[in-house]
Amino acid sequence: MQADAHDEPVHLGFGVPLELDELYRLRSQFLPLGKIGGKPSWLNPKVLPKSSDLLCSVCEKPMCFLLQVCANGGESDPPHAFHRTLFLFVCRNPGCSRPNDASNLKAFRCQLPRANDFYSFDGPMNPDFGDVPDPRALTDGPGLCKICGCAAAKKCAKCQVARYCSQAHQVIDWPQHKLECAEVAANGSISEETKNPRNAFVFKEFEVDIGQEYMPANLFDGISDDEEDDDNEEDGNDDDETEEEKKARIRDFEKFLKENKEKNADMTKEDLDAATAEQPKDIDFDKFNRLVNLNPDQIVRYKRYGLPLRATGRSELPEVVEPCDLCGSPRRFEMQLMPHLLSLIDVDAIGQSIDWASVYVFTCSASCEIEDYGYAKELVVKQDFI
Repeated sequence: MQADAHDEPVHLGFGVPLELDELYRLRSQFLPLGKIGGKPSWLNPKVLPKSSDLLCSVCEKPMCFLLQVCANGGESDPPHAFHRTLFLFVCRNPGCSRPNDASNLKAFRCQLPRANDFYSFDGPMNPDFGDVPDPRALTDGPGLCKICGCAAAKKCAKCQVARYCSQAHQVIDWPQHKLECAEVAANGSISEETKNPRNAFVFKEFEVDIGQEYMPANLFDGISDDEEDDDNEEDGNDDDETEEEKKARIRDFEKFLKENKEKNADMTKEDLDAATAEQPKDIDFDKFNRLVNLNPDQIVRYKRYGLPLRATGRSELPEVVEPCDLCGSPRRFEMQLMPHLLSLIDVDAIGQSIDWASVYVFTCSASCEIEDYGYAKELVVKQDFI
């Protein structure tokens, strides 16, 4: 039986930078609580998602690892899900980031029982207690792409050691690999220089630290869901925007039109009136903003079986989500990604870029068993400010 969602707190994730010689702590062997960027620290390092599963649904090119979060449910989860981690990937092509469309994102769930082939029954190895003679010497497992750390079916024809998930990643690595190829062929291994980010494809790595959200009782004072109040605002009784502010907004918009005259040549007076008309109050955005301002650096909000925090009321979230592809159980909300993550991974550029107001992840409510303890695709939904 699952715990009552209302009794569980909201947990917040924050990106924490690590020194270069401390990045080894984010490797799979140490079961990190969470990490951003770099290569995935796979929970099951042998049975990985297929390369075809990690292609962007828009451009069909390999996606980039974005984030992973340890999401154990304790006694509420079945024995086969003693270890449980969620992995998210995103396409690096800004053109694939479309408003209210999560086609450029994918999420996967992986689970292992307590007794498994990869981790001690008593927990992960601890580099500080001498469990590993030289933890910094650990390298990626065999069969992983040298660029992105995903399953790799291709290898360098010359050295037969460097492996890649796609020709695109082999091309990215070639300027570096051509300098080391002969040496690699001779000694049969690749030593990777410690950098952050590791290469031009992956995002910069951060550790994820988790804290509990504490919300003042009066945080939402002054926000009304009352339809009568909304009607009064639409009748012109809203004091939030003065006449001078409205005129200034219209002047700014007219200036924008003038600077983009050719682009907006077909805009009619009716279009202008509609664009500059006062918009109804976005109560969801107001609540979102107040909660985010309590902890502006949050990159993840986690409340399994809870309710998502809507970023805006001007774009819809699905009322009914698709059931689990494997077992047919209903999917339930588990966590969401916040806008601050965009600044950490350096994609929050003006103009076309990877963007979201929030990204919502819905997972199998039964945490059903996955064949060979591999990776099951889960549902991702995206909201944008429009």
